[in-house]
Amino acid sequence: MNFIRDNIFLIGVIAYCIGALLWPYIRTTAKVNNSEATTLINKGKTTILDIRTRKEYQSGHLLNAVSMPFMSLKDQVGQLEESFKKQPVLVIDHEGKDSAAAAKILKENGFTKINILKGGMTSWTKEGLPITK
Repeated sequence: MNFIRDNIFLIGVIAYCIGALLWPYIRTTAKVNNSEATTLINKGKTTILDIRTRKEYQSGHLLNAVSMPFMSLKDQVGQLEESFKKQPVLVIDHEGKDSAAAAKILKENGFTKINILKGGMTSWTKEGLPITK
């Protein structure tokens, strides 16, 4: 007991370091900004899931984005390939409001690396980042 009391600071630092090392393996959902999202996309093997309506998707979306409107996500999530479950997924909505709920649905269906674009497509287009129609 004396050892713990005498070395509480050292024990705290060790606990923090262990937590920091394990965090990437523990977390399943992260909010990323446009820069981080671009890095994820450029690394490849990232599924871009656009959960906006079809009309919003057709007005402009990220290259190679899969359109799966939020309203039908629960019913259609099974259509995504099994291999997508182990690779990073970037969820994009209009302004970042429905993404957390979509991430929860994905997590419930076995997806492990889920990223949410902060500010959604509104933020993406405001920065003048590339979209396609």
